[in-house]
Amino acid sequence: MAGLIFVLIGVGVIIGALTLRVGSATEPQPGFFPFVGGVLLLILSSILFVQGLRGRSLGTKAFGELRRPAILIVAMVVYVVILDGVGYVIATIMLSAIVLRILETKSWWVIVVASLVLSVGSYILFDRLLGVTLPNGILAKLL
Repeated sequence: MAGLIFVLIGVGVIIGALTLRVGSATEPQPGFFPFVGGVLLLILSSILFVQGLRGRSLGTKAFGELRRPAILIVAMVVYVVILDGVGYVIATIMLSAIVLRILETKSWWVIVVASLVLSVGSYILFDRLLGVTLPNGILAKLL
């Protein structure tokens, strides 16, 4: 059932992306990335749907552990709420650390270094190199 629902969502995303200008891979327009995402969702959910029809699912449990996904959802909601106030770099460091902890990364040094590299690296890539405006927040005077 989930495969069928995501197939329909994928088709909806593709249709929505086609109402925008899609462009090409070398000159993407606003609908390009939603279109690619919709196609990927359609392909993967079709595989899930076919596996469900054949009775070849990977798990038999109705629900797995709910604590970690719930923490991730709350963390993403908090990320969206604090993004403008504290800025992209600090909010992304915090979210990355939480995600790495949820993924059971044992070493705190790995969590700190990976979060810093991901946050600062993606800021430099998008804000400085690609010209995408990201919220500076409390670091506005430094950046």
